[in-house]
Amino acid sequence: MKIFNKSMQSILLINCYFGRFPWYFPFYIKSCSTNPTVDFIIFSDAVYTDTLPCNVRIIPFSLAEFNLLATEKLGFEIVLKNAYKLCDFKPAYGVIFSDYLDKYDFWGMCDIDIILGRIREFITDEILDTFDVINTRHDYLTGSFMLFRNNDVLNNLFAKSKDYKKVFESDKHYCFDECNFKHAMMEHEMNIFDVDCEIESMEHVIRKEMELGNISVFFDFLVIDGLSGKLKWDNGVLGYDNKFEILLYHLIQYKSNVWSKNITWLNIPTIFFIDKYTFRKQSKININGFLEFVVCNKLNPLKSKIIHLIDYLCAVYILPKPLFNIGFGYYKNKLGESFVQIEKDENGKNTMFYFNFSNSKGTIVQSKFNKEIFFIKGIPNEKFKKIESIDNKTTNIYKNHLDGSFTNFEILKEFTN
Repeated sequence: MKIFNKSMQSILLINCYFGRFPWYFPFYIKSCSTNPTVDFIIFSDAVYTDTLPCNVRIIPFSLAEFNLLATEKLGFEIVLKNAYKLCDFKPAYGVIFSDYLDKYDFWGMCDIDIILGRIREFITDEILDTFDVINTRHDYLTGSFMLFRNNDVLNNLFAKSKDYKKVFESDKHYCFDECNFKHAMMEHEMNIFDVDCEIESMEHVIRKEMELGNISVFFDFLVIDGLSGKLKWDNGVLGYDNKFEILLYHLIQYKSNVWSKNITWLNIPTIFFIDKYTFRKQSKININGFLEFVVCNKLNPLKSKIIHLIDYLCAVYILPKPLFNIGFGYYKNKLGESFVQIEKDENGKNTMFYFNFSNSKGTIVQSKFNKEIFFIKGIPNEKFKKIESIDNKTTNIYKNHLDGSFTNFEILKEFTN
């Protein structure tokens, strides 16, 4: 790879991805191609057969090779088993992949579930000259896209956390690169030091170093990561509602919504539109584009909501079956702080569901159409699904909301009735 302009501060964005590349990967690559002054390296065991732009390299790399390299560079044994756990290691990429950084002024962690706009339009040389860390939200650190000045101090910033070895040596995912899953609290402008956290995350480290005056950090809201729709990607320019330009769109909520379409176009066009639940090649001014917009974003969700409510009404009011074979216990939101509890009512017959944040409680009733689905009487907007582990000893619960999103609860402990 070549640095496009020697007068510019050079940037390398690094990603590790193991497993088959997902449907949105070609969109990521397309958006990389329209940022020729930024280089990208993806360490992966996946095979990509399409032509790559000259500023993107995919380096064959396995999870075992990552463990060997990380062990060598960090100085203690790393035995990473789950690719999702890589998120915790992102802040250490400046050390782990130091052999690739020699010619760059900045390196960054970067996910592949993003569609980039014009990076240099937002990350200017003036910003790069002024700040040591460049973040793309105003409220908390963004592991999906964040830059660090390439020097020993910044590359080893992660080691200032008293818990970094605990995090790296554990199989558990701690969201170390961001804020230990305290995003909702950060969005409400809480101070991370006033929040009960399991580990000292990069949010703690960077905020502390800022207060001490050791580093300068750029915070600004440059991204969209919800289901906004109204996005247009036009030859690298990513705009919202024809009103303003953004740095990137993060697909984290799009890809997890049950109504969203996985788009597998043979070739990514130079102009495309991103709605709440689909991507379109044609504008809504075009009749085909308009019909696609209406069907995917209006009619399909409406049909799903109607089916959901019919299922709920049948389950609750037509010979309800309150007993459901589900493990009793306390369940915690996998990515948050909410809890649910399974128990029995005072008669010992009906299993109950309890929301500790909202104090809602109701009888569990089984769906008439799917024995794995259940509802909570009095809560028509949500349905639940029980997923057992392979050994049938533990249980997960998925909560599907009426907006198409879902929450995964993992069991903390089981108890007997």
